[in-house]
Amino acid sequence: MIKNIGLIGYGMIGKYIFEGLSKEKEAEVGFVYHINKEATSNLPQKLVYDSAEDLESYLQKNHVDLVCETATNQAASDLAPIILKYSDMLIFSTCAFADQDFMVMIEELCKKHNRKVYIPHGAILGLDGIRDGREKLQSVTVTTIKKPLNLGCDTNEKTILFEGSTRMACQKYPRYVNVHAGIALAGLGFDKTNSKIIADPSIERNTHLIEIKADGVSFKLEIFNEPKGLITGAYTPVSALNTIKRIIENNGLTII
Repeated sequence: MIKNIGLIGYGMIGKYIFEGLSKEKEAEVGFVYHINKEATSNLPQKLVYDSAEDLESYLQKNHVDLVCETATNQAASDLAPIILKYSDMLIFSTCAFADQDFMVMIEELCKKHNRKVYIPHGAILGLDGIRDGREKLQSVTVTTIKKPLNLGCDTNEKTILFEGSTRMACQKYPRYVNVHAGIALAGLGFDKTNSKIIADPSIERNTHLIEIKADGVSFKLEIFNEPKGLITGAYTPVSALNTIKRIIENNGLTII
């Protein structure tokens, strides 16, 4: 049976997923939710929805296997209560979970409607290892270094923009630290995970450095990701598409 996939957001990641799934035999995109009609003007308009009311009407009438959110924290927060009544959900705007009310809401909705919410690894590797060892973790620090433009600022020199808890980082830089949020969700949580955000005009690639200390082990993971837009790196859309494929093939995984 062909899987019906819904998309929330039609930016760089959403477009890549749409194009990738159009080549798949096992899945197809049933709808695209995006509030900017100009951005979706190239799509068949029967696929496009831009209001929560119309989206819910579609979900009521059509079986949807998975809805993938690639938009914003606000979109995830506003639409999750609607979507989870009818479908499982993959959320890329993981900074939304830094809001404790959102976290509680998601847990309650999943229990009430017997749904799953999937957390993708996105631009990084190793969430499964962090998750598996979370009981032994002692400290987790995530450092992100990007060009100032890719962090929404215009400094002319290397500058530490933020250093503190991941929860606070998500509140101050919600569009730029979904990597940090994913690691916090997999590991020690938002208050015990440490975040550092650096703007550096001299670098050419987005850098994420994950440093973990645990009982009897420590490891360091450094990832370089060429930016393809103001926020998204080259690896992230590829990762997103293949995450969806794995969900379709292997139902039940939550950290993927």
